[in-house]
Amino acid sequence: MQQSVHHGASPLSYHPAYEVLGETRVKQDENLQETLRKISEITYRQSNFSCRSVHGKSHGLIYAEMEIFANLPANLAQGMFKQARKLPLIMRFSTVAGDILKDKPCTPRSLAIKILGVEGERLDGSENAITQNFLLVNGTSFLSSSVQQFLSNLKLLSSTADSTSEFRQFLSRILQATSKLIESISGYQTMPKTSDQPAQASMETHLLGETYFSQDPVLYGDFMAKFSLVPIAPALIALANKPVDLTFASDSLRKSVVDFFISHTAEWELRVQLCTDIAQMPIEDASVVWSPDLSPYIPVARITAKPQIAWSPYRSHLVDEGMLFSPWHGIRSHRPLGSVMRLRKMTYELSRKQRTPDICEPTSLDDLCE
Repeated sequence: MQQSVHHGASPLSYHPAYEVLGETRVKQDENLQETLRKISEITYRQSNFSCRSVHGKSHGLIYAEMEIFANLPANLAQGMFKQARKLPLIMRFSTVAGDILKDKPCTPRSLAIKILGVEGERLDGSENAITQNFLLVNGTSFLSSSVQQFLSNLKLLSSTADSTSEFRQFLSRILQATSKLIESISGYQTMPKTSDQPAQASMETHLLGETYFSQDPVLYGDFMAKFSLVPIAPALIALANKPVDLTFASDSLRKSVVDFFISHTAEWELRVQLCTDIAQMPIEDASVVWSPDLSPYIPVARITAKPQIAWSPYRSHLVDEGMLFSPWHGIRSHRPLGSVMRLRKMTYELSRKQRTPDICEPTSLDDLCE
């Protein structure tokens, strides 16, 4: 019998019928690959190394430790969270835009987490690894509800990546106006921001004060879930909605992260939201926010990052150039779900082929901690 999540609501066990596979269209795949290839070529021309198509600029490269909580209830003790333990991990803060921009164009911010020492039956393509990747964004839902919409958005990015800085800033304001941004610690917002709302202040706040969300669902053992990462250390909470001055420095966001970790320890909670109603918490429509009234986010682990040099050219060489962060690198118990995640699988495979052959999955953080 499934245990209750909250107020008697039971999580739904995964069933293949919840993933409605769209028609396979070779032409669409070809268009997508050509679009991503174009973005990567433009990115390469603007940087000194082959980098990611849509997460090109890192602002913080952090090593940390995850403590999985003991005595989790059966519905939360799933996958890599079955038993209490501590695992090392890497956190990569970045921007969504692919080209290496100054920080003033305010695009959504992203956080990729690579956890080491995760055992279990592996997803195809990561058979020889011991890592589990989670990709998070400071917004509660994906901008596009379908593969076709995502393709259209990528085409727009590809057509503007080497346009004037003024036009790219204009594109950034469009992304601000359409993103569903965080309004509270729970991260739930019933309506997206519109162009009539002052999104700029929200987008130019300190990265470390943000709450990050997986947006797209993944398997959670027998169930389906989304993740959030919530700041809990007082020093991080104090950064919530704190503006960062982007007027003069081209790397102000990176500097703000580096300055924090000179003397502060950061702590976050990793929280899980289990699917309890497939109609109101769909798998295939990543634009739908799963209401915490149906299923709240429950803490399952704590991530701690001690004072360190949060970004350096050496770390960038190891992480930005040497590692790939894909939600499809992990164990089958946390397989990505939905059409957007299936699309991402293809995009990350393409990205890996276009980038340096030195990319590999780490087995330890010894080099990073030096």
